[in-house]
Amino acid sequence: KSLFTLFLLFSCLLTAQNYFFLHGVKIPDRDSKTFESIEMEYMSKLAQDEVDAGRMRGWALLKRVPGIGDASDYKFNYFWVHSFESIDQMVDRKAFWENFKSKFGIEINSLGGVNWKGNGRYFFKTITEFQTGETGKYVILNDGKSINVDKTIEVSKKHGEIFKKNAKKHGMTGWGMATTIAPQDIHTISNVFFWDVYDSMSGIMKHMASESVITEIPDETKKEFIVNMPNWFNRRNICEILAFTEPKN
Repeated sequence: KSLFTLFLLFSCLLTAQNYFFLHGVKIPDRDSKTFESIEMEYMSKLAQDEVDAGRMRGWALLKRVPGIGDASDYKFNYFWVHSFESIDQMVDRKAFWENFKSKFGIEINSLGGVNWKGNGRYFFKTITEFQTGETGKYVILNDGKSINVDKTIEVSKKHGEIFKKNAKKHGMTGWGMATTIAPQDIHTISNVFFWDVYDSMSGIMKHMASESVITEIPDETKKEFIVNMPNWFNRRNICEILAFTEPKN
């Protein structure tokens, strides 16, 4: 599968999904190669079977880009993205990795052991998004606390239209906004989620520096967003897209 196809499909997944969850895990460096090999060579095929059977819209594996900050400060370094057409489909999902032996004829343990420490699932509803159809390679996963979610949705839709209009000249290939479904408790501060997809790390860093497409937003509209999200974002994970399912034919 070509890199162009892989990254284009990632953008298509985010733009097509209605509901999704991120499953974060922390894999020790010593196990990362084994983990990535198993996921890219085997698990992606099992996920593709689920998509082809209509039980899941899509699946992706993301890796937090190393070398940014202190790795010990981050709870997860890999994320699975699972997307679905409805909440019913999402909650009724099956553990497709249990089909490993029946599909490949071997036990997963025969490929080497993988340990992880962190393990958390976060569920979202897509509100607004776009994709340009151009190649994307990296994505920023942003979550934050909105004072008024309805107002954040209103302002974000304005931002999305501006981003879409100016995306290509800045290397942005996709963007979207979602609201938190679960968890909702004292341990979870964030109630909104955004993603920004770019074709290069340069584009990602410019976006993080409030350059790139952000410079296209009028000051008044920026103020609307900041007033409603005074603490900006709680987390901003920069990830590389490693593996991805193809849409159902």
